[in-house]
Amino acid sequence: MLDLFLGIDLGTSGARALVIDDQGEVVAEGKSAMADHGKNLRSPVIWWAAVQTALRAALTQVTPDAIRALAVDGTSGTMLAINAQGQPLADGLMYNDACHDAALLARITAASPETTAARGASSALARAVQFADLGPARVIHQADWIAGQFSGLWVSDENNALKTGYDPVAGAWP
Repeated sequence: MLDLFLGIDLGTSGARALVIDDQGEVVAEGKSAMADHGKNLRSPVIWWAAVQTALRAALTQVTPDAIRALAVDGTSGTMLAINAQGQPLADGLMYNDACHDAALLARITAASPETTAARGASSALARAVQFADLGPARVIHQADWIAGQFSGLWVSDENNALKTGYDPVAGAWP
């Protein structure tokens, strides 16, 4: 049995699942439009439904037991507030949802380096801070939440964290 690897890509309009073999050849794929699952594209329920549909389509073409690894990619900068069990507390704030709180934007600017992606009305950090009133256990990225559906872990990586101001050289936030 060949080793297989599964990738999930969640975009603004849909989800895709792709299975490759150990030579990088595509052996299966599936996709699903968000609109097929509802109108509110900010809803994590719709994100997950689209992923499940795309997965089912891809996995019917292979032996699922042969899958050795999973990678998840989502719309960069789309943020979600969750409780300790990973349940969403509100709809997500999408990568292009601007923050209009001038005081918050000024605080971020004052506390961050000039070169960081955390600055500006469309920064992921500004979106993340807007969830503070909900009292979340965590604020995570869309891809982190989808990956958490498989693992039960609600964590991020350096790549996703860049848009919240994470400095990969220092290995920390300013």
